[in-house]
Parts: sequence; C-alpha cells; structure tokens
Amino acid sequence: MSESVTYHERRSSLVPATIWWRSGPAGPTEILPDGCMDLIWTGTDLMIAGPDTRPVVVEGSRTADMTAVRFEPGMAPVVFDCAADELLNSRVALADVLSARAARLLTEQLACAADPAAVLQRCAADRLARRPPPRWLRPATALLADGQPVSRVADEVSVSPRQLQRWSRHHYGYGAKTLARILRVDSALDGLRAGAPLTEVAHSTGYADYAHMFREVRAVTGKPPTHFARGQVEGA
Repeated sequence: MSESVTYHERRSSLVPATIWWRSGPAGPTEILPDGCMDLIWTGTDLMIAGPDTRPVVVEGSRTADMTAVRFEPGMAPVVFDCAADELLNSRVALADVLSARAARLLTEQLACAADPAAVLQRCAADRLARRPPPRWLRPATALLADGQPVSRVADEVSVSPRQLQRWSRHHYGYGAKTLARILRVDSALDGLRAGAPLTEVAHSTGYADYAHMFREVRAVTGKPPTHFARGQVEGA
C-alpha cells in the first residue's frame, strides 16, 4: 500500500495567515485559486507561490514535506514589498523577491529550526511590524468576500473604483472583481466538501441558482461542482 499524503493547517497567532503542513510521497499536486499567496519551506528551499487565476499543477519537489504560511489576500505583497501581479500564476524562489542575503539568512534559520513554522511566522511578523498593511486592505477584502459590488467597496474605503482597481492589482494580483469571484468559488468549495446539498451551497454563497454556481466553479477550477462534492482536492 502506498504512503498517503497528509495535510493539516491552523490559523497563525502572529500574522493574518494560515500555517499549513504537507507530508507524504512526492508527486504532482493540483493547486486551486484561493486569492492567497504562500511562503513555502520545502526542507531545502524557500519559494513564494503567487496568486492564481487558474488551477496549477505543481510537480513534486525534492522533498515531500513542506511547511508554509498562506497569507490572507493582499498581505504577502506587504510582507515582501513586492507586486502581486508580477507573480501571477507563478512559483518563484524567495531570493527572486527579497535580497539574496535576506533569503539566505532565513533559509539558514529554517535549516536548523526545530519548528520551521515558528520561524516563518516570526519573519512575517517582524516585517509587518516595520511596514504595516494599508488601512483599506482588510476592510476591502472582507467586503469583496461578502460579495459587495466593487463600487460600494470603493465607497466604503473612500477611494475611487479606478484607484481600488490599481491597488487590487498590486496587492491581490488582479482586479477586485476577480478576487471576489475567486473567493466566492472558494467558499462554495468549502460547502461542497462539507457535504452540503448543491442547491443549498449555491444559495448560501450568493449565486442566482445552481447553474450560475456550475459556470463559476468550472471557470475557476476547471471542474464541475459535483467533483468537489464527491471528494477532496488539496489546496495550497
């Protein structure tokens, strides 16, 4: 019998993020869009997973064990002082985003750490302490996740829709409307995986009907809602 993949996660107590762990046999993994960016430690290398607009199949790394921080939408560009739209649908070495020296020092700390997750969190917390996120970011993200129109979100954070779009591309990797679409699909997948009826999930996540949810889920994930109702697909 082949060894199975294990995956678990928990909320960080230090930064607006989720900590996750994966272990098991190396191999390709399908990652679905979730509006987030991740800092991933493979045991030997550090990489950043940019925001996705489509499913991405990541080939197995040199190690099957990974520890990572999945930042809330828009937060990783604050932590790493980078533009999310430059990392769209990509996985890059941390040294391509931070200075080579900073990436090397963090890699050295992780290589000898008993708790890599703690090191990753402290690094992110220290960087956020020096450069806090803009005040509009979390309120705007919450409103978009709630399905509010972009125009209303812009009004709520006291900027023009055009300015919100510019900020969104920098922090989320794409426009506010695209983030709202991805977050709603991600919420629907949670309901489907939990075993809720298809029509109930469509209603609770704000779709007009099941046909509407079907089109949106397929557009974002490449698969129909019934695929996720039958089983689990790992995300990172």
